[in-house]
Amino acid sequence: MKSEKPHRIRDTVYVVGAGFSAGLGYPLTKSLLIDVWERLPVDSREQLKLIIEFHHPAFNLTRKTTFPDIEQLLTEMAVNLQLFDASRPTEGRFTKQDLEESREILLFTIASWFHDIYGPASETDWLSGVVARLRREKAAVVSFNWDLILDQLLFNGQLDSESYGLSPTLGNAPVLLKPHGSLNWYEGDQLQHVTDVKRIEIFRHKKPANCVHAFLLPRSVKSKTGRRYTPLIIPPTYLKDFKPSVFKRLWQNCTAVLSTPKRLVFLGYSLPAADLHAQFIFRCGFHNQLNGRLKKHGGRYAATGAAEVIIVNPDQDAARRIESAAGPNIPSTWIPKRVQDWAELNQ
Repeated sequence: MKSEKPHRIRDTVYVVGAGFSAGLGYPLTKSLLIDVWERLPVDSREQLKLIIEFHHPAFNLTRKTTFPDIEQLLTEMAVNLQLFDASRPTEGRFTKQDLEESREILLFTIASWFHDIYGPASETDWLSGVVARLRREKAAVVSFNWDLILDQLLFNGQLDSESYGLSPTLGNAPVLLKPHGSLNWYEGDQLQHVTDVKRIEIFRHKKPANCVHAFLLPRSVKSKTGRRYTPLIIPPTYLKDFKPSVFKRLWQNCTAVLSTPKRLVFLGYSLPAADLHAQFIFRCGFHNQLNGRLKKHGGRYAATGAAEVIIVNPDQDAARRIESAAGPNIPSTWIPKRVQDWAELNQ
């Protein structure tokens, strides 16, 4: 009986994080709340200020050092909502609706701001070389960013379910997997009042309300009546919610491509210590490289062996977290450079 030959889904896989987008003018997560504050509507700022002051009594708008990390703040708001009824006999000056509205406006404002950044970001000099490399290598890209830079440049606006790794098979062309969602994705139940021009269905569900649509142009959905359309994104919290079924397929496919590459390149991705979901998926991928992917009906495929891991990030702590997840049997090389500097040297 012939032994099974190892099969690689992609020879090269890139993992893209906030450090990649920072080189294009997008804010880093740690400064996101500070940077977006003046963009919030005045009334929303006042309401959010009261929420922050409750969780952080020392909060002072004139002292940037007192601003909480947005990941911490959104987690605190989620906990507040979860324990709202259990922590008080009646609603006080803040209602559940106030909390939910503050969260929605904050995320909507960030999403709108990111759309505004898109134009100048897409013209950044070093980016075209990276996109050409991704196409040439027919690479898989796992991006934890919401922005639409790679979506538009990699596929020239010809987006479909295969572009996002949501088709039944991953094919052989470049593929962009976005396990934290995307600024141009919306669930069907949000789009009852939106024309279907310039959008496509990228994930079908037996319930139309749970289907996912992607808008082909890098802009937010406009409403003449002031309605807010929040895209399908996973907010940066410690308690991430992956209930929409599209994420099950996304994370399965992320695990698959991370399990078989020859070369795995981390571009500005830090593998945050608080992101236990991502840590788990990477551990699965590294484990499968050495032991083989699981088969649907039992057993494992032939192992493809340890990938060459390259970590491009000036942050040594980030490199150490990735090296720790890889383990001692997978070789890792740390390149202590910004992504844009690495890209310019590797044209």
